[in-house]
Amino acid sequence: MLVGMPPPQNPPDRPLPPELSAATSHGYNCRCVAKHFGLDPAAYGEVPACSLSESKYRKLLVEAAKVQDQAKQLAAVRNVAAAHRKYARMREIAQRLDRTDLELAAVSDLATVCYSAGDLRNARQCAEAVLHVFKVSTAAIVHFGQYAEVRMIEGSREVADRVLISLATEEGDVAKARELIAGQRSRAAFRKDAGPDQYPPELLDVHGCDEMELRILDARVQIAAGDLAGARVALEESLAGLEALAEIDEVRERAVQQQAMARAERARIRHAGGEDADARADLLRLSAQHEGGPLAAKTGIGLAEARALAGDFPGAVAAIVAARDELAAAGLTGDVAEASFALGTLLLYTGDVAQAREQFEHAKTIRTSNDDVPGLRLVDTALARCAAAEGDWATAEDFATRARESARGSGDWSDLLHTDFVAASIGFARGNDPRAVLDLMLPLTLAAAEYRFEFVSPEARTAWARDIAAPTMGMALALLAQLQEPRLAAELIERTCAVGAYTGVERPSLGLTGTLPSLEVIPSTEDDRLPLAALGSVTSSLPLRLAPPPALRWSPSSPMELDRWHRLATEWYRLPRLAAEAVETWPAARSGRETFILRFADAGHTFLSWRTTGDLDTVHTHPIDFALVGTARQFLDDASPTPHEGESVADAVRRSLGEDAFGGFAGEQRLARVLALNLLPADLVAALRRAAADGNRPLLRIQPSPSLAGVPWGLLALPDRRADHVLELDEIGTCFDGDERVLDVADVSLLAPAAIPRRPPGADGPPVYLLDPRIPGQSAFGELGSVLGKQDATSPLIRHLDARLADGPVLPAVARGLDLVRRTDTDRALLAELLSRPCSRLVFVGHVSRVRDEYGAQTALHLSCSADLPGTAQPIGPHRPFTAADLALSEVDAMPARVALIGCASAGDFGLAEPFGVLLAAVAAGAGLVAATVWALPTSAAVPGSDPMSELVIAVDTALAGEDPVGELCAWQRSRLARWREQPEPATSPVFWAPLTCLDATDDAKTWVR
Repeated sequence: MLVGMPPPQNPPDRPLPPELSAATSHGYNCRCVAKHFGLDPAAYGEVPACSLSESKYRKLLVEAAKVQDQAKQLAAVRNVAAAHRKYARMREIAQRLDRTDLELAAVSDLATVCYSAGDLRNARQCAEAVLHVFKVSTAAIVHFGQYAEVRMIEGSREVADRVLISLATEEGDVAKARELIAGQRSRAAFRKDAGPDQYPPELLDVHGCDEMELRILDARVQIAAGDLAGARVALEESLAGLEALAEIDEVRERAVQQQAMARAERARIRHAGGEDADARADLLRLSAQHEGGPLAAKTGIGLAEARALAGDFPGAVAAIVAARDELAAAGLTGDVAEASFALGTLLLYTGDVAQAREQFEHAKTIRTSNDDVPGLRLVDTALARCAAAEGDWATAEDFATRARESARGSGDWSDLLHTDFVAASIGFARGNDPRAVLDLMLPLTLAAAEYRFEFVSPEARTAWARDIAAPTMGMALALLAQLQEPRLAAELIERTCAVGAYTGVERPSLGLTGTLPSLEVIPSTEDDRLPLAALGSVTSSLPLRLAPPPALRWSPSSPMELDRWHRLATEWYRLPRLAAEAVETWPAARSGRETFILRFADAGHTFLSWRTTGDLDTVHTHPIDFALVGTARQFLDDASPTPHEGESVADAVRRSLGEDAFGGFAGEQRLARVLALNLLPADLVAALRRAAADGNRPLLRIQPSPSLAGVPWGLLALPDRRADHVLELDEIGTCFDGDERVLDVADVSLLAPAAIPRRPPGADGPPVYLLDPRIPGQSAFGELGSVLGKQDATSPLIRHLDARLADGPVLPAVARGLDLVRRTDTDRALLAELLSRPCSRLVFVGHVSRVRDEYGAQTALHLSCSADLPGTAQPIGPHRPFTAADLALSEVDAMPARVALIGCASAGDFGLAEPFGVLLAAVAAGAGLVAATVWALPTSAAVPGSDPMSELVIAVDTALAGEDPVGELCAWQRSRLARWREQPEPATSPVFWAPLTCLDATDDAKTWVR
């Protein structure tokens, strides 16, 4: 009897293929088919389906469909144990029916279930079994000429293939994963071309669910390949598409599952990049959507880690244990291992090594049985740390070596980075041969530093730099100090300080004129500009990506010794190769005077390297203990007028002008001495004094680290001796014979990062003045009100401007100086128009702020811009700030050679992990010299009867018009210092003039454009 399926139309016209000789099933009731055609049934085997009646056959077939639906529902909520039982029943039915298509459907689904449970061994076995049987069944289909039967097993083949894609990705076999994904897409295209006459709708991916899953798998492959930025973009696009799919009844359940996949991957990227709050948001959403189920328990593990970091360690442990019990009941062995690993990590963090090891061993047992090779690497690194914590160095190195070999064999770039760091840390702590540790540490440090550039999000880049790159660099610098390798240490510092260029600004993409288009407007493709509607939201979506440093050169006679280590890093960790053309790291020497080059880098401690243009190949390096830096910052924060959190501007100014801060000479001198003792090494102080002894004042060029961005370097006192013990506050004076400051012996300016691209400046012409612009929606006395106060024709500043007008034209064109102040048309459109003409300098006086705390591209000048002008910042009422990103993306051709940005902390770029605010954006646009301030400037209203703000503006404008702006401004500050010493009162306080500094890039290497 032939039941269940229609008989073939024609008998086979060829011998039985060898693939079928051992097969008992291939999609038909083989023995029955053979009998049907009068063939010898012996070769086809005996199967139970031959004895079934038609009604019994149909009844079992209905049951199989019902069981499969139940199994899928259980799998969707990650109840693996129950899903296994249902699929076992489905396979029993498939075997009774001799239905290979049902058997393959069950086994391919089981492959997915096993993979989701972390059982990689069985996931692979199931997937490979499906593909093997698929080949056998295909041979049978060809043998009997029933090609339509392919449709019944094609879907199972694709499901199994996707499991193999995931497994290849887990193992770091990116090429294999991409090959399998390409195969899936090729077959999907073939089916679509064949159309509904050949394939049912579920195989034609009518709604795009299969393609959406492939996109998520693509993102996983990108993560494995180290392209976190691309993966992040792909996941965001997938989540946007899944929102629409979730509204379609037929695919809603699958779309919800895919949303969970995508959010889990995005949370992983966010966590890796330090975006812990956003990662928690993803996990909380998953937990809420799947409350009471295993998926919520799994997300609870990640949330427990954040709970522990917030201080609730007992609650975190209890949450992980409860989640583990729930996951074990559901049969999710992989998640159980993850829970044990997370618990071990928390215990190790608190110093409970013995219990931590027990948890890691438990995780290892499960991951070994599941054949979870990537998971085992993590366990081995954790066990290495446990052994190292107990001083069992041999065991620690064994575990670390095993993890490194596994990572190197997998080709997983990030795993290799992690395992190498663990191995290097153990070697360093054990006291292994420092040279051997350095051989591992230096390429690792360079790779860790440059991996940050893979992140799109500025928060992720910042967190990576802080949590990953800085510790590796700190260890490398400690090793180099131990090995007495100041040159390599200095090169590492200089490469770290070279960060600062953004890519994606080769052509204008933001017009500064016109109105903001509506969201429905499709951007023109003719001028290759961005859709301006998108610019008002998130700057990280713009083509502004922090770029890795270019190739650098140490001196005219010497390349970077670090380059050979970079070549190793390129080989080991897939870094891009350095460009053939190198950028110089030193400014040109000044005739008759010595130039000192100082660069500071934060890496746990703060590290200083200094050398002079007269002897570039002799370098000095110094670690500055983080406690000393912390003390210096605390003193400076207590004294500066930059408001603390929750502090009003008025209260901040009053605090700053107090006797213990900048309001009294004793308090200010104490600050200058504390900063100097903590930040200036003795050899630098001695060299500065020697250089100044012949009457030629040296030039001090400084690139501060983020922790030191607010230091007024010229104000620092020069110690005459160093104490041999930690000083109490009242003992500081014992290190000083007088009150000599850095300004007394040297001129000071800031040094731009070498990686900031420089365009040539604009042509020479009249000066441009943007003075105290009126900001829409703000009163003169409001938070963004007037900084110059009421001016009239007799005011010193207005008389100065009138004198400028008498010398020649200025921009904007006016008849009197008073017309340059408090204008209402000083917006970005006017700025673009004025800078399109020849001009010698730009003087801006007004408000500068950070409109978001993320990174420098969102520091802003407050011009008279209305909210309807395009830009990257969210409006403040009827006003839109003009950000560094706006300038970088704008159609402004070039800045003039000299620029003044007089506003609150306008030189604050160096205080950011990504130093690209308005200061450096001006340099990138062509400014060779920019005058700015390192802290918030009090207005003249703080000292009635005086006008220190106008004095500063006049001094800056005068210096920028002179031959040597840096020298003239430092000379002016020396005159202010002399006045302060003679008459220490609020009106003469350094709070008004000490924050002024110049970033002088006029002689920094050559002009270049990335």
